[in-house]
Amino acid sequence: MQMQDEDLGARQHRAAHDPSFPERREQAYGQIVARLDAALAPFGYVLRGATWSRQSDRGRSAVHLQRSRYGWDVQVLLRFVTPDGEAPDHPDWADDADVTLARFGQGDSSGQLAFLDVLETPDLLDRTIALLVSEALPWLEAMHSANPRSITHGAD
Repeated sequence: MQMQDEDLGARQHRAAHDPSFPERREQAYGQIVARLDAALAPFGYVLRGATWSRQSDRGRSAVHLQRSRYGWDVQVLLRFVTPDGEAPDHPDWADDADVTLARFGQGDSSGQLAFLDVLETPDLLDRTIALLVSEALPWLEAMHSANPRSITHGAD
């Protein structure tokens, strides 16, 4: 998710020359973690490191916050593994890959959050949390049901 009035390269250049950016980055990361924790805890997800997980007899679902290697942003990733540690027998995990929020959103709803955006435009984080809770989390939680193959979503 990036601001419309300034391209990512310009914003990264600005941040790279801002001596307070490392502190601001950690402030933004803390806000993201706190908001995700508040959204996921009521559903039984427990935070460990940068991953919230929930276990059932069908497997373990996880919501992971992955920091980019360059330090500009994070991305929300979804995963489900069976009790055997395998990807579920479901087309969404045919390649055993993580699912991003882009599967559920439109436009800038990829689940990728630039730290500067979180601080400067808080509604971007609000939209990501809303998408996670209203679309992605119910879909992910359905993997814990008896028939996960019946799960569909309009973004297929």
